[in-house]
Amino acid sequence: MNRTVLTEKLDDETRHRLHATMTILSHWDIDVFTHGVLVALAMVELAPIGQTETWYWAGLFHDVGKITLPLTLLNKPGALDPGEQQRMRQHSVRGAQILTDLGAPRTSVDAARFHHERWDGTGYPCGIGGLEIPLVARAVALVDTYAALTSDRPYRRAFTPAQARLQIERHAGTQFDPEAVERFLASLKDEGWNGSESEMRNQSRQKSSGLGSPA
Repeated sequence: MNRTVLTEKLDDETRHRLHATMTILSHWDIDVFTHGVLVALAMVELAPIGQTETWYWAGLFHDVGKITLPLTLLNKPGALDPGEQQRMRQHSVRGAQILTDLGAPRTSVDAARFHHERWDGTGYPCGIGGLEIPLVARAVALVDTYAALTSDRPYRRAFTPAQARLQIERHAGTQFDPEAVERFLASLKDEGWNGSESEMRNQSRQKSSGLGSPA
């Protein structure tokens, strides 16, 4: 996986704004927040040297744009119609704008905007592909998909970890950066994330007690 990254350091004022936003998100919808925490914790394991904190925030806030969408849309039990799909897709651009206005790190803005882009260039919102997609967004795309697959949704039951890993492997080189897939699957084995999604939730609660972030 191409490891060229933008090195960013956070000041205390930025951290304060991010913590406040995290608190709001946790009270707005616990499922979206918990999903973000799971993604954030995995991003810590994938982060380049010196980027642990910024990659944590990138994972946590990748779906923050969903706060602009009605919960009835987010929690719809059936398939979305074309109009609803279009509305749902707006969350990536809206999230990037929210994070830009907050003065969030560039990695967080990029993760929010580009985590639904695909390696083959058929994703959204910009239709970019390959190494055009920022590294942090390529990583979030993988972790986001794995966390979503291993969680219950209104329209389906959770995949087992083995089923989710198989799905990730099948889409390497089309949806996902193939080198990122290799690194991510190795991190799953190293972290022991081969059990149930509830185990990942327990891990997230332990590591994020007090709504903190890694320094």
